[in-house]
Order: sequence, then C-alpha cells, then structure tokens
Amino acid sequence: MNEFSRIYRPEMLPKIRSDAIMEAANGAPCTIRIASFIPGRKCLGRDTTVGCHLPIWGKGTSTKVTDMAVGFGCSACHDIIDGVDREARRYLEEHYGAAMLDRLLKGLTETHALLIQKGVIVVPDGEIIV
Repeated sequence: MNEFSRIYRPEMLPKIRSDAIMEAANGAPCTIRIASFIPGRKCLGRDTTVGCHLPIWGKGTSTKVTDMAVGFGCSACHDIIDGVDREARRYLEEHYGAAMLDRLLKGLTETHALLIQKGVIVVPDGEIIV
C-alpha cells in the first residue's frame, strides 16, 4: 500500500498558506479574465491584481482553499469569484458556465507558470522550457 491509497477525501488534504504566492500577485496581469464575458465590462489594471482563491474543494467556515488554488485576478474578476458582485456571478453561471470554468482552469495554470517563472514555486528536477 502506497501513501496515495490512504487518501480518499480530497477536501481533507493539507492546505498551503504562502505569503510569497499571495504577494506575487502584486502588479501581475489578471490571469482569470472573466469580467470581459459580461457586456460592457473588462478587467481592471494590474494595480488592482490580488491572489484570488478559486471556488474549489477545501473552502469552509472560516477557511479558504489552499493557496495552490490561487489565480491572479484584477478587482473586477476577484469580486465576481468571491460573490461580491452577485449579479455578474449569476450572469456568468447562467450564460457562460463552461467558459467561466475553462477560464478559471487556464488562469490557474497561467498563474502557476508565472509563479514558477518568479521562483516562488520550485519543481525539483524540473526544467523550464520556453
């Protein structure tokens, strides 16, 4: 039996908290880019970008998801993800649900690439290919 055969509840996996991940969002481009799906809206500037915890497993009362599930989002996209802009979130879910999930996944992988490029995430024996 290996170490992975004992894990049967993904929501119980350990979470990462990292100031370096969260701070890396400062001045970064918005990798989420979901605000532009809404007519008349667009992403805001890099000066509003923060680390956005994506809506996946692990979220609970008084706890956020792991910092490994952070995408870089401008304040418009962050408000949509967090549900602050409920009207926009509802509109996206009703009209562009699959596209929104696609953007979140692509934004997460783009964020990881930027974190690797900045040296925040290090992969032992990994090779950066450009």
